[in-house]
Amino acid sequence: MSENEVKESDAIHLEQAQSQDAKDMQHVHVLSADQASIRRKFDRRVLPIVCILYILSYLDRGNIGNAKTAGIDTALGLNDKQWSWVLYSFYICYILFEWTTVLWKIFPAHIYIAILCICWGAAAMCSGAVTNLPELIVCRCLLGIFEAAFGAGAPYFLSLFYQRGELGFRVSMLLGMSPVANCFASALAFGITHIRNSIAPWRLLFIIEGAPTVLFSVIVFFFLADSPGTAKFLTESEQTQAVERLQTVDQTAKNKMEWKQVLQGLSDYKNYIHMTIHFCCNYSFAGLSNFLPTIIQEMGYTSVNAQGLSAPPYFASFLLCIVAALISDRWGHRGLVITVSAVVGMVGYLILAAVEDEHKTGVRYFGVWLATCGVFPALSINITWLLNNQGGDSKKGAGMAILAVFGQCSSFVSSSAFPDSEGPFYVRGCAIGCALTGLIAVLALGLYLKLRHENRRRDRMYGTVDPDVRVDVTREGDNHPQFRYLT
Repeated sequence: MSENEVKESDAIHLEQAQSQDAKDMQHVHVLSADQASIRRKFDRRVLPIVCILYILSYLDRGNIGNAKTAGIDTALGLNDKQWSWVLYSFYICYILFEWTTVLWKIFPAHIYIAILCICWGAAAMCSGAVTNLPELIVCRCLLGIFEAAFGAGAPYFLSLFYQRGELGFRVSMLLGMSPVANCFASALAFGITHIRNSIAPWRLLFIIEGAPTVLFSVIVFFFLADSPGTAKFLTESEQTQAVERLQTVDQTAKNKMEWKQVLQGLSDYKNYIHMTIHFCCNYSFAGLSNFLPTIIQEMGYTSVNAQGLSAPPYFASFLLCIVAALISDRWGHRGLVITVSAVVGMVGYLILAAVEDEHKTGVRYFGVWLATCGVFPALSINITWLLNNQGGDSKKGAGMAILAVFGQCSSFVSSSAFPDSEGPFYVRGCAIGCALTGLIAVLALGLYLKLRHENRRRDRMYGTVDPDVRVDVTREGDNHPQFRYLT
């Protein structure tokens, strides 16, 4: 086929797509002022509840690292291998039950999540009553089962309320709650370990940090919206506008599952790149939660001070998650933001792996700051980036499933990469972290360049596209001539 014939075919393809879109998409125009009003209501009534839930979920899963520093392993007589299985048990169940995220589309969110809150909060509290290894593993398994549906489904849930250009800040706020949770956990652990009581400090940790989750289930039941079209805090007119505004920027708001989109998601190479980036990020995500207090304690600090010194890097990483989201929402270039963040994390791990001098505590603690502050922004922006570039709601769900299930598997690696026998420097675990964060930078930069090339190719073939154009991705997904990727 000649070049002229190719151009003519592309022109016909674009004309047909635009004609079909015009027929299919008779919709209500939502004014900018109305959109802003609806967005603010979601920010006040949906986002805070989901973010608090995220804090509670990571507080309940991450406090195992603080409990170790507080003496749970000694009290139960656990060696390195047994402790690894304590950590494995959570992640095995978490991965096996991540398929339960589909239940977000089957059950009303306010009922489903309220029940999950009660269940995982109770499992966390029961960890404070265990007397041996099997009991602790059972509690961690139950915690993994009940948290799996919420942890993987929360970013997807937010994508049902916000447009592409709004999603980065909100998802980063959400995922930034994990370092905030670790910050709270470290601060709470610092305070709880000062309590003089007949109950061991590690038992108090589990009980005190698990109880708020159970109590918060009442708030979830009465105040969490199920969807934009059923939100009780919106008027009937606003509910219609809330649904329609999601269809103005290459999204479809359908309740049914589009299996063609699911297959497209499973065969899209981009989703596997995002999955690999998440795998690399999650190594640190899980490893820092489980072992950071131990790493700091091995620098020569007491157990109590190690708990307190874990908090500042987590809080700083939360602030950087917000900064990264604002930058990437304002100017785009999510791939470059991830690349820069990953390089910072890589340097931090390199310092921890290379500086094997117990007298250079300040340098090693600086490495902890860099590693923490680099990894968390990269993880949050990567998930946002994946959600932004899916052609349809069902493909988005497939992409998140790939990322969540396979990307989570690095938790097993990190769970055994920092055994006590390799203290005080944990060179192997830090070296693996350095290599994986370096790989994040390479993959993010490569995908960024690839998507920019694809956008330029489509601009040459089909012409430039107004950022606010409405594109029906039901049939062609992100292969639609007017779809442009966010880089």
